[in-house]
Amino acid sequence: MEVVVPAHNEESTLGGCLDGLASAGSVSRVVVVPNGCVDRTEGVALAHRSRPTVRRSPTPGKAAALNLGDAECAGFPRAYLDADIVLDGAALDALAAAASAEDTLVAVPVVRLDLTDASWLVRRYYGAQRALPTVRDDPAGRGVYVLGRRAHERVFPLPDNLIADDGYVARAVGSTGCVVVPAAVVVLVPAGTLPALLRRRLRVQAGNQQLDALLPAESAAESRVLAGGAGLLALSALVRSGRVRPIDAVVFTGVTTLTRLLVLVRRWRGREVRWGSTR
Repeated sequence: MEVVVPAHNEESTLGGCLDGLASAGSVSRVVVVPNGCVDRTEGVALAHRSRPTVRRSPTPGKAAALNLGDAECAGFPRAYLDADIVLDGAALDALAAAASAEDTLVAVPVVRLDLTDASWLVRRYYGAQRALPTVRDDPAGRGVYVLGRRAHERVFPLPDNLIADDGYVARAVGSTGCVVVPAAVVVLVPAGTLPALLRRRLRVQAGNQQLDALLPAESAAESRVLAGGAGLLALSALVRSGRVRPIDAVVFTGVTTLTRLLVLVRRWRGREVRWGSTR
């Protein structure tokens, strides 16, 4: 398996990411793409004991960095991994094995959230959000995805200025071609404060709007139908079943409503959300 790691100002996390990759028997090559960095990200990559291939891009942008790194690769499967993600060798090997199966297009890990340092409001929000089926089953937002050859032909090269590469991949291949691998678990640390959470949700909203414009009409329509299942009716059913606490549902609904209002305000002001602009 070959791995592409786009890295924008990730000097504090890249070393741990590369340590995990070095422990995987399935990983044959790692390509790190520092893009628009003003810190020591490139130096960390060059000094790492695993000696990854480093291809620097002077311009910040994840999609362009992924395309640059992907052009260096020759074999399959291929993994695309955020520089702040740490996966151990066993998890990476499990993802590689799953992506190598004939009927698999994309392999992704199981997600666990580390809410240790999150505020009370953020914990309440994720208490509801993570219970929604459309969120739980969505292959996007996991920090890593592994493509087989057929999926790669559908996806790469990525469109310029793409905000949500993982969402693009998920929509392009469809749910039937994606496998969630139980043996691979990734721990994510979400936004810890309400302002940070709102910035994250704004970026997600902008990414979804961009995907609706980029992908064929039938794919976009399907995604909107799926998103509708995560509405008030689905949330109410989860509350009635006891799977979601009422206070969590209230906070989730409030954050969602506020995000939509902020999207309208940004649109009225003519402010475009781009990759990295709401991080």
